[in-house]
Amino acid sequence: MALACQEPRETVTSKEKARLYGFLAGVFGSPPTAESQRALSDMATELDIDCPREFALSELEREFMDLFVVPNPRYVAPYESAYRDSLTLPPGSEGEAPRTVKRLLMGESTLAVRQCFLEAGVEPMQDLPDHIANELRLMSHLWSGEALKSNDGNGQVAEIRSKLREDHLLKWLGELRSKVLQHERLGFYSAAILVVELVLENDSN
Repeated sequence: MALACQEPRETVTSKEKARLYGFLAGVFGSPPTAESQRALSDMATELDIDCPREFALSELEREFMDLFVVPNPRYVAPYESAYRDSLTLPPGSEGEAPRTVKRLLMGESTLAVRQCFLEAGVEPMQDLPDHIANELRLMSHLWSGEALKSNDGNGQVAEIRSKLREDHLLKWLGELRSKVLQHERLGFYSAAILVVELVLENDSN
């Protein structure tokens, strides 16, 4: 999969892109395996991204749980709405300024990504659809033969891919990476996010 990132764009098939996005979704959607750790590290190396390797798989499993799953001081919300959506509350008393609440879940971004799922003919995930893994899973589906066959031509699929890539993923992954950098201990997941960003930036419809 790392090799697909390095080949000229025109030689990378839709099937290869679907597999690549599916793999990246798995990196953020489930605890790491030795195979996924090695594959992501190799991919980062080929993309000239610093990705440390000298740690045990059990350490990386703990990192995954602390960063993305279990509420704790190191937790980093892996949801788009937590970075892009806010709510303005009316003043509580006369003379008090309105307050803006940020880092909300299930906001406008969540609903917009859910609409992308529906437009693609895919039932939205049980978890919030704007989880990084779910957005990448949808990108995988949109590059798959199944998506291309179920629509009249490639136009609608390409439009949804472009919307998900440009209006969603690339709008918030930089901030997610900054948050991960603040809280991680191993350096693996910030490198993984940078891999995702580079893949998206070099993708095309």
